[in-house]
Amino acid sequence: MADITKINRRDFLKITGVGATGFALQASLSSCYSSTKNDIAKLGSLTGAALSLNVFVHIATNNRVTIMAHRSEMGQGIKTGLPQVVAEELDADWNKVDVLQAEGDQKYGEQETDGSHSVRSFYQTMREMGASAKLMLRQAAADLWQVPLESVDAKKHQVMHAASGKVLSYGDLAEAAAKQKVPDTKSLTFKSPADYTLIGKPIPIVDLPHMVRGAAHYGIDTILPGMVHASIERCPVLGGKVKSFDASKTKSIAGVIDVIQIDGGVEPAGFNPLAGVAVIANNTWAALEGRKLLKVEWETGAHVAYDSTVVLAQLASSNPVNAKVVRSRGDVDKAFANATQVHEAVYTLPHLEHATLEPPAATVKIADGFCEVWACTQSPQEVRKHVAEVVGIKPEQIRVNVTLLGGGFGRKAKSDFVAEAALLAKKIGKPVKVTWSREDCFRNGYYHAYSVQHFKAALDKDQQVIAINANVASPSIGSLFNAGVTQLQDFELGQGFANAPCETPNLRFSNSSVDAHTRIGWLRSVYNINHAFSYNSFIDELARATKRDPLEFQLSMIGSDREIDTKPEGFADSNPAGFAFKTARLKNVLNVVKESCGWPALVNKGEGWGIAAHHSFLSYVAVATKVRLEKDELRVLEVHIALDCGQILNPDRVHSQMEGSVIFGLSGALLGEITFKNGTVLQSNFDHYPLLRMYQSPKIVVKLIGSDEKHSGVGEPGVPPIAASLTSAIVSAGGPRIRELPVVKHLQLV
Repeated sequence: MADITKINRRDFLKITGVGATGFALQASLSSCYSSTKNDIAKLGSLTGAALSLNVFVHIATNNRVTIMAHRSEMGQGIKTGLPQVVAEELDADWNKVDVLQAEGDQKYGEQETDGSHSVRSFYQTMREMGASAKLMLRQAAADLWQVPLESVDAKKHQVMHAASGKVLSYGDLAEAAAKQKVPDTKSLTFKSPADYTLIGKPIPIVDLPHMVRGAAHYGIDTILPGMVHASIERCPVLGGKVKSFDASKTKSIAGVIDVIQIDGGVEPAGFNPLAGVAVIANNTWAALEGRKLLKVEWETGAHVAYDSTVVLAQLASSNPVNAKVVRSRGDVDKAFANATQVHEAVYTLPHLEHATLEPPAATVKIADGFCEVWACTQSPQEVRKHVAEVVGIKPEQIRVNVTLLGGGFGRKAKSDFVAEAALLAKKIGKPVKVTWSREDCFRNGYYHAYSVQHFKAALDKDQQVIAINANVASPSIGSLFNAGVTQLQDFELGQGFANAPCETPNLRFSNSSVDAHTRIGWLRSVYNINHAFSYNSFIDELARATKRDPLEFQLSMIGSDREIDTKPEGFADSNPAGFAFKTARLKNVLNVVKESCGWPALVNKGEGWGIAAHHSFLSYVAVATKVRLEKDELRVLEVHIALDCGQILNPDRVHSQMEGSVIFGLSGALLGEITFKNGTVLQSNFDHYPLLRMYQSPKIVVKLIGSDEKHSGVGEPGVPPIAASLTSAIVSAGGPRIRELPVVKHLQLV
C-alpha cells in the first residue's frame, strides 16, 4: 500500500507547473510533469482550486479530473488501463477525466514498463488512490451538510445526500476536501466487482483521437528551439573502437555543424553508447548525408570472428558440452537403457531484432545545471540514472519526459540512445536530438538470444514416454552486464524450459555454456519464445511418433491437475507468491481453443492444424493454427488463440494484444532472422528482415477467459506458442518437420 501525505501548494505548483490553488496530497510516489505537447496544453488549461492525490489524481474546480499515467504507453493500453482503476474507485465520470503522462521519477516506485506486470504490480495502488480521493470528498460534503459520513455517497462525479436531496460536484468540493485528514489506506473500502462501470469494460485508448489525426507525440516528434540533430556511425562489432576517421567530405555538406567522436567499446556493454562518430547538423537530412561521407577505421577486437551460422550449426550437430543439470527427476539413464524406442530432435532459433516501427529517438537539453530529456523510453528511471552518470550531475537535476512509443518490445527499455544524446548535448552546449535510422536498429541493436535445444525421449513397449532429457545452449542477458555469465540464469531457464509442465516419471534438463558475441537484450516474451517452440514441437513429434492426437497427447503430457513445484527437482522457479503454475488452467486454455477451432476439424487436402500451449508471465495461452501447403508455398489461414490472464481490466486492449501477439509471433517464426558474419549483422532493413504483410495475415479468433484469479500478464504471453503451432500445422498439411527457424528457410510464404 502507498503512504499518502499532504504536500503544500508551493510544492504542488513546482510539480505540476500549473497555476492551481488549494491543496495537494502525495503518496510515496511523486511528480507529474507532462511529456507531450498535447499533455502540456491540457495541464495549462487547468484552473481553479485543485485536489491532487499523489501523482495520480488532480481534481479542479472546473470539475475535470486529471489522472496521471506513470507507465510507458507503446500500444498496449496501459495509459488507459491503470487510470480506469483509479476512476472506478473514485466513481468518476470517464467523460470528465483527462489522462496525462507522468515523468520519470523514483517516487513513483518502479517504472520499468516491461515483463507484463504493470497491472499486477499497481492495481491495488490505483484502487487506493481512487478510494482515498472519494472518501475525502464524501467527508468534506458530510462536514458541510453536518450529516454522518455513512449517509453520504459518491457516484459518477457527484457527492449526494439521499435524505435531503443535496448534491455537489467533485469540483464544488475540491477546496473543502483539501482540509480533510488524509485517510489511512487500511481504512479504505473498495467497490464490489458487481458494481464496476469501468473495470472490465472496453474503454477506448485515451490517445486514440490524437493518433488518428496524426497529432500524437512520439519520441521522434520532439522539436526544441535551437535544437541540432545527430546521426551516429557506430562500430558494427561488439567491443570495437574508433581507430581513426576522416570527416573532411562530411563537413562540406550544407547544414553540417560538427563531427564528434564518441568513445565506447567497453565490455560488458550494458546500456553504454557504442563507439562511434556523430555528425551534428541543423537538420536530420544533412546529418544523414554527411554521415555517408565519413571514412572511419575501426579496431574491431575479438568478436570480429563471430559467425552466427557457424556457431548454431556447431551447437546443433554436436552433443551438449559443459552442461549443468538444472532439474532432475527419477533415473533418466536407467529409463533410456530400458527404452524400447528413443526419439531425438534438435531445435534451432536465430537472433531476432525488435523492429519497432518508430526507431529509438531522444532529445536532451542541458542548461544552468539542469538536464531535460524527451524520449520514447520504457524505463524513464533508468534513463535518469544513466544520463546523470553521463552528464555528471545528480539524478534530481534531470527531468525525463516520456513520450508515446511507436513500439517498444523491450528495445526501448535500454537507455543507450538517450545516453548518446546526453553525451553530445554536454559536449556542444545545445539541445541535441539523436534519431536512429532503420539500418542503425538492425546493425547496432540489442538482439534476442539464439537458442539450440537438444531433446531426447525414451518410450516403453506400450509407447508411453518414460523419460525426457533436454539441453539448452543460449547466450544470457546477464552477459550484457557481466562478461563472465555464459549460461542462462534461473529467471531465463524458468521461462518455459526448466519449469516445463511435464509429468513424465523421469526427466533431466541441463544448461550448456556459450559465449555472447553481441549485445543480448530482452525482446517481447524473451526466452519463452525459444523454449515454447522447442518443447511444444517435441511434444507434437512424440504425439505423431506414437500415432496419437496431438492435442490429446499434449493434455496427457501435462498430466494431473496440480501446482507445478520444481524445487524438489533442483530448480527454484521464481513465480511470486499467489501465482502458482496451475496445470488445470493450462489444460483449460487448450480445451477452449479446441472448441474454438473445432479440433480436430476436417480440412481440405494440403491443409492442416497445429496446436501449442504455454505458461508465461503468470498467464496461460493456447494457440491453434491452420495452414495450407501447395508444393513449397505456404499460407497461414487461421489462428485461434485462448488466454487466461485472470481478471481482465480492459477487454478491448487484451483482445488487441492477442491479435498483435499473433502477428508478432508469426513474423518472427516465418521471417525473422538476424545473422552475424565477421562480427557484423548482415541485415540492414526490412528488405532483409521482413514483417508479416497484411495480405499474409490470417483470420484471427481470440478467446478471453475471464476469472476471479489475480491479474497476470497480457502483452507478452500470446507470442510464445505461435511458432510451434505453426510448424506443427505444416506437418499436418503434409509438409516437413521444421526444427530450424525461420520457416522461410524451408518454405515460401505466400
